[in-house]
Amino acid sequence: MLLHREMTALLKQREAEGQPELDIQIVVVPCVGDDTYAMRQMMALDENTGGPGRASDTPTILRPHADGNYGSSRRRLGGYFVFGEPAAAILQTFQEMKESHHVFLDLLYGAPAWSLLLQHWRATPSNGVGKALRGKRYIDDSCPIAGRQVMYVHSGGQEGIASQLTRYKHKGLIDSNELQ
Repeated sequence: MLLHREMTALLKQREAEGQPELDIQIVVVPCVGDDTYAMRQMMALDENTGGPGRASDTPTILRPHADGNYGSSRRRLGGYFVFGEPAAAILQTFQEMKESHHVFLDLLYGAPAWSLLLQHWRATPSNGVGKALRGKRYIDDSCPIAGRQVMYVHSGGQEGIASQLTRYKHKGLIDSNELQ
């Protein structure tokens, strides 16, 4: 929220000074709760730090695709992950980012956030999300990250990865030899 507020002020200042426009947008990826919860949290944070606390002053919230193939608990949450609950899609993103991109994410915040980011990154309006798009970089034009470079601000820690991987083992999602 604070980054969004400062970036908005900078962009308005540049516009007032006649400087070239910068195409920068702050996007929030909910890792706890859904978009409604994230909106309430952003509005409360804005108000508690001196802002007006209006929905119109909050960053864009990235939402799961409506046509995604989600498990029953994610369907109840509109496609969002249940916080802290092991999920195959989170593990897949964790492994892909580590193996293909050498980025080591945590399993509570980073991997769920990137799972949602990649869902949008790989989607096109005509084919939706699917395995056929794996490894390709298509962006849905209606997505708030469409046509933009992405700078990810990591908000979780990596201290709990070992205990989270143990939870994934108990759920049968990984083998013992994959534990750190």
